[in-house]
Amino acid sequence: MEMVNMHEKQLFMDGKKFVAVISEAGSAGVSLQADRRALNQVRRVHLTLELPWSADRAIQQFGRTHRSNQTSAPEYRLLFTDLGGERRFASIVAKRLESLGALTQGDRRAGPSLSAYNYDSGYGKRALMLMYRGILEQESLPVVPPGCSSEKPDTIDDFIMKAKAALVSVGIVRDTVLGNGKEYGKFSGRIVDSDMHDVGRFLNRLLGLPPEIQNRLFELFVSILDLLIQNARREGHFDSGIVDMKANTVELKEKPKTVHVDKMSGASTVLFTFIMDRGVTWELASTLLEEQKNSGYDNSNDGFFESKREWMGKRHFLLAFEGSTSGMFKIFRPAVGEALREMPLQELKSKYRRISSPEKAHKGWEAEYETSSSQCMHGPKCKLGGFCTVGRRLQEVNVLGGLILPVWGTIEKALSKQARQSHKRIRVVRIETTTDNQRIVGLLIPNAAVKSVLQDLEWVQEIDD
Repeated sequence: MEMVNMHEKQLFMDGKKFVAVISEAGSAGVSLQADRRALNQVRRVHLTLELPWSADRAIQQFGRTHRSNQTSAPEYRLLFTDLGGERRFASIVAKRLESLGALTQGDRRAGPSLSAYNYDSGYGKRALMLMYRGILEQESLPVVPPGCSSEKPDTIDDFIMKAKAALVSVGIVRDTVLGNGKEYGKFSGRIVDSDMHDVGRFLNRLLGLPPEIQNRLFELFVSILDLLIQNARREGHFDSGIVDMKANTVELKEKPKTVHVDKMSGASTVLFTFIMDRGVTWELASTLLEEQKNSGYDNSNDGFFESKREWMGKRHFLLAFEGSTSGMFKIFRPAVGEALREMPLQELKSKYRRISSPEKAHKGWEAEYETSSSQCMHGPKCKLGGFCTVGRRLQEVNVLGGLILPVWGTIEKALSKQARQSHKRIRVVRIETTTDNQRIVGLLIPNAAVKSVLQDLEWVQEIDD
């Protein structure tokens, strides 16, 4: 019986069993990776049924299936319920894993960002404060609460009353007084300053609420958080760490140029100019739709759509088919490829109408694909001219690589002179060519700022082959 764990582990590694169930205590010293020496070299899928409180324990668990001499790295699936309060566990682990740096951002093999689960950030604290002030009716809520309508103020008042009562019941709203007269039946109270920004306490106290109000409060919090992040992105203030820039084809436009040489070390700063094609051809779009139909998961709403409204005298086209979540649709556009977020069916039908004629879809798609190669979606009269990249299929991207730290201040100063707010912020990007898989990590320099940056760095010479 003392060796039963090792016997079961060997059955798994020999491919005689395909599921291994382990606990934190029982997994000490057990290696379950797709080892080259084992018979079972199938890629592991590691399911975490209960997230640990600390990041180091999470890493210890993940390390059971991710070790040296493996043929492939495992795929991790972190499971938790839809209850808003339980997101606290995901938030804690995500925040601490992100603090480990290279695991989630720095390394070129790093996986996707965990920022979507890190609610305890600067934006999260501000979103919580705005939500609390809205519920206490000190300010108006920046978004319409879930399950409410802006056309029916009574629904919003009812939600605020229920939310206030819920926060009173879990001890977040203190010193409550029940109103009289016109305010009869309404609670009034205060939230102490230390709780106004404490996201961890908010998520922890949510666990003590009934599921309905718990989820509605959490959805309101996330909606405000998304709004703050969206505004920060628009204004150019949002810092998302190292960003992967992807396109269907990425090629070097010309030979890289040395733009600065450090006198002490002799190391150089190099300017790389890439041409990126983000578009989706009609043939590729048709293939994607055909594959979706053949997969057996096709939906009656899958197909090509055109916008109901015209933009600059033209209608825009897209391909939509249902994704992994019911009611959510993947979106592909001829100019910019696959959209980052999936679109709800209701939003899709309100903004677009389905095209029944393949000829019309083909013609519209091809026209938008060709036009987007040379101009942005604002048309030929765009104020930014060739510097505007919104809706442009072919983009010229400039990245400064090589030695960066000694010239960081110079680059920052050069970017601060730019007119557009989004061009003033320094962004670290990672880009890989599709022809020879050359990977470059460096600072993204907006096209409008290249001349200013090169003048400040004093262009030196072209790099040798």
